[in-house]
Amino acid sequence: MLRLALLLQSALVIVALAAMLPAAAPARPASDDLSMSVHFSDLVGTQTNSPNFRIDVEIESGSGVEQSITIRVGLPDGLRWGTDAPDPGEGCTGTAPAICATKMQPNEVGTIGGGYRWDVVADRAGVYEITASVEPTEPDPDLSNNTDTFRFEVVQPTSGGGGTGGGGSGGGGSGVAATAGAVKLIPAKPKAGSLVSASVRVTAGGAPVRPTGIACAGTIGTAKLKGTGKPASGSATCSYRAPKSAKGKTLRGSVSFRARGTKFTRKFSARLG
Repeated sequence: MLRLALLLQSALVIVALAAMLPAAAPARPASDDLSMSVHFSDLVGTQTNSPNFRIDVEIESGSGVEQSITIRVGLPDGLRWGTDAPDPGEGCTGTAPAICATKMQPNEVGTIGGGYRWDVVADRAGVYEITASVEPTEPDPDLSNNTDTFRFEVVQPTSGGGGTGGGGSGGGGSGVAATAGAVKLIPAKPKAGSLVSASVRVTAGGAPVRPTGIACAGTIGTAKLKGTGKPASGSATCSYRAPKSAKGKTLRGSVSFRARGTKFTRKFSARLG
């Protein structure tokens, strides 16, 4: 009996000591490999016949860690930022290079991503290189893919670059009618609870045009969803944030605007993941 009592007393002491120990911290990935990409926005290839264009600077990680990152983007001689440029509202300071702080978020392919889209103006024809780099806050096992250089050619010279949509006209000549493309969703496979943008490319004679009077409409079933419009050189964008409860439902909407005296409306629909 004495032996049994001693064993029970020892067990109680072990349980009490275990209860006093701090809870183990949740396991986190030992590393977070990032990959940087710079490319034309809404263009295919590495050549443009317009001195006004947009670039995408994108970062992706497959680890699932929603970490903060710092991005640096510099432009070479002959290129300059257009109307929609890095600004403090996007967490950016400076322009040569632009240094931007942001947090990576879940994207359309189920990984973690982030990035920016900006206007660029070429003052003359030629071959250019835009380099961007990213600095993570988590350990990164492969730093070789944290920098990307996009090499491309501007094939038509335009003196002074023509700006990117000043006064709502952009390039292309004042007598050229505006045209509008189809809606491009960003991300392509939107998720409930996350921000989704519906962007329409607006041009005249191949040059970007700045739209006016953007109106955004959106519905999920019979419920209306508010959208926020943003004009930029060469695009009209409506942004929406669907509630998490809308998973599996369809977001339907439209982007309406005016460009060079013509009214445009482009509709879209997407199932929310």
